[in-house]
Amino acid sequence: MRNMGKKAGFYIVFTLLLVLIVHGETTAQEKGITLQKAIELALANPNNLGAAQQAVDEAAAKKAQAAASRWPALSFNTQYTKIGPYTTEHPMMPGVSVDVDATGSYNTGFNLQLPLYMGGKLNSAVNLAGYGVDSAELAYTLETENLIQQVIQAYIGFLKVDRMWALSQEQIKILNEHLRLVETNLRLGYAAKTDLLATEIQLTQAELAAVKAEHGRKIAAEHLSNLLGLAPDILVLSSEPRIKADFTLPGVELALEQAEAERPELKSLAVAIRMAEENLKLSQGYWKPNLALIGTYGTQNQSSPTLDDAVWTYTLNLDWKLWSGGAGRAEAEAAAANLHKLQHQWAQSKELVALEVRQNFLAVAEAGRVRELTALIRRQAEENYEMVKAKYELGAATNLELLTAQTTLNSALNDQVTAEYDYYLAVSAFYKTLGQTTQFLQEVSEDA
Repeated sequence: MRNMGKKAGFYIVFTLLLVLIVHGETTAQEKGITLQKAIELALANPNNLGAAQQAVDEAAAKKAQAAASRWPALSFNTQYTKIGPYTTEHPMMPGVSVDVDATGSYNTGFNLQLPLYMGGKLNSAVNLAGYGVDSAELAYTLETENLIQQVIQAYIGFLKVDRMWALSQEQIKILNEHLRLVETNLRLGYAAKTDLLATEIQLTQAELAAVKAEHGRKIAAEHLSNLLGLAPDILVLSSEPRIKADFTLPGVELALEQAEAERPELKSLAVAIRMAEENLKLSQGYWKPNLALIGTYGTQNQSSPTLDDAVWTYTLNLDWKLWSGGAGRAEAEAAAANLHKLQHQWAQSKELVALEVRQNFLAVAEAGRVRELTALIRRQAEENYEMVKAKYELGAATNLELLTAQTTLNSALNDQVTAEYDYYLAVSAFYKTLGQTTQFLQEVSEDA
């Protein structure tokens, strides 16, 4: 489990770096940024995963520190002690004081400490530190998946508002052309003043939509640029992510199994349970003694710090708590309660993950159906607009009917754009729920 935990923290990053394709971009502003390139830039931005990476390094260092406690500790020490000068009573002449000169001595030597038996405490410390590394790596994995999902949402969000802006510009162009036609017809007496006002109102509304879309583009660009570590003014996107045509949604039961096996949150709780089990084992051995060997090689000298005439001194130190007023038993009971608490949390989290999987499964199905219906509505709106436009040119339809058909078509186009991108986001969120973001990018998503 521990080796798998180590790999889990970095597997997703290494896999992504292998599958991310850079199509010869030398700079972001020259060729534009694909979704895959955007993810690569976000992963390389130290402001995104730097803290999580340092947490992994810190945990690894603590594990090395715990492992080092098993080995002998050797130290060198020298000290100088000075006594006096001072005044004291003469030993042979009571009542007579004499001055005694200062004297000093050096204590120099090596000290060796070797733990012989620590009641399993050292092994537990190493095991706990190893679980700490596993936990940090899983946290890094979770941060990585969350970051990738943020990039996907930000990238798609920018494309969505950019398409909305483009549609608003096209709408303004069409309405301007129609306005010129209405103005001409008004001069010739073929149109009424109300036709002109209705067209102008429609044009103003389109310009208002364009202003809002432009603002949305700027906000979306700021968000995505912040994730990538780029300036918003050089942000140019060059791909159109879409779901592959042969994509098939996994069944609910299979999805639940995959989520239980892959979700970093459940893996982290599993590691926490193992840590709690180790802590319980450690606390239950509160009565076990500690035995250490202490060896000293040194001497005392009054002239200089030297090892001349040094001798070995060995000490066996036994520390055995025979009674602690019930503190040890209380500690073991607290450790057992903590273990049971984590087990309940794991069971609860498993149910929440299952609920999330089922909800996202339904969200994908709904988004797919909406996508199909909006495509149908767009085709119907296009056909209706062409028919009304032809009738208007023949004088068989009013200006209001043409404007209404144009508005309906524009709304249908916007709805289809939203549905297409929402479907992509729903599928990506579903795979994120399964803990399979890498598989989504490899097998489900493609850049057009």
